Amino acid sequence: MGFFDFLRTNSRNTETSEDQIIGRWPLENGIYSDAMRGRNEIAWRVGTGWFELWFQGLERRTAQSLGRRLAHAALEHEEYMIGLGTSDSPTGRDPRTWSRTSLLWETSGLGRFGLLEDEEESRLLIENPSSGPICSGVITASWEAATGKRHRFLWSEGKEDGLVVTLTQDDAKFPSPKPPNLEWKNPSVLSPGKDAGSEENWLDLRIDSPGKWSIMGDRRMFIHLDLMRRFEEYCLPYIDAIHDGRSESFIWEGIESTRSLWWSAAADSARERFVSEGHHVLVRNNSDWIQVARRHLSRNGLGEVTSAESTSENGGVTFNFSSTFHPAISSGILLACWERAFGRNGRLNAVIRDSKLTIEIRPAREIS
Repeated sequence: MGFFDFLRTNSRNTETSEDQIIGRWPLENGIYSDAMRGRNEIAWRVGTGWFELWFQGLERRTAQSLGRRLAHAALEHEEYMIGLGTSDSPTGRDPRTWSRTSLLWETSGLGRFGLLEDEEESRLLIENPSSGPICSGVITASWEAATGKRHRFLWSEGKEDGLVVTLTQDDAKFPSPKPPNLEWKNPSVLSPGKDAGSEENWLDLRIDSPGKWSIMGDRRMFIHLDLMRRFEEYCLPYIDAIHDGRSESFIWEGIESTRSLWWSAAADSARERFVSEGHHVLVRNNSDWIQVARRHLSRNGLGEVTSAESTSENGGVTFNFSSTFHPAISSGILLACWERAFGRNGRLNAVIRDSKLTIEIRPAREIS
């Protein structure tokens, strides 16, 4: 019996429906909130391939190997989520009984898990993992919650064998995670209102297999802001400079220097990813920017631009956000949209006032 055959015979019988996926993630004000874990927990809907290439770009720019830090951020994030008590915590050493956890995984697009062995070491198999580090950290947190014990974990990933996470009990004591601080307003506390055209965001949603679903043929997953901020915090102590890309294209007013480096690396990697996809961005006047932002930001839960104002005759534009997932990701993609529209490099200045994001984009070189 192969690994996946074993998993199929040792998994829950109930399959997740498309309605359950859509129902979990209401879109309000350009932001996806999590109906299963509380409206204050917001998330980014991102292609798994897009995220992996963005992550690799972040590693190049910081000259760091970040997989382990992403995994530990995912573990801490999931432990925090379980501690909120908004969803049943997994119990016992048989993952087949973790029905609520399985539903969370499948509606997030993370994949599907099962137990391979449980002796001196415990080994869990994840079929179709969306991200090796994220899935490894999340399943470790679930196993720790179910067993009441801390564990060290390692993961190995192969194209045919899926992701195998090996856990060894550890007597170490760690404090429970606390929510990270945000420099901008949590947009999910804004007055709720269904976004116009939100049904279009789920056109051609297809469940390819349990825990793996796609939109227009592109596999997607949801990543919570809480996880991203924890990952950011794990990275900050090791960043000394930007070693690749265009860090000079970004200014973050009021953000301390080390965090500013991470934001620049994250934004520039997002900019590079968007430009490489060859999107056509046509802008005739400033009002068109609202639709551009809705298409490339809001549909993915990255925030909502409420106004775009011209600041120069050379294409300078100021964008005001009513909500944003993470300023670095949203700003990097919007800069890429500007560069695709004008056919030249831009530079971005971002400021957060009254917990709201405003960014100004100008040509990298002013045209006389």
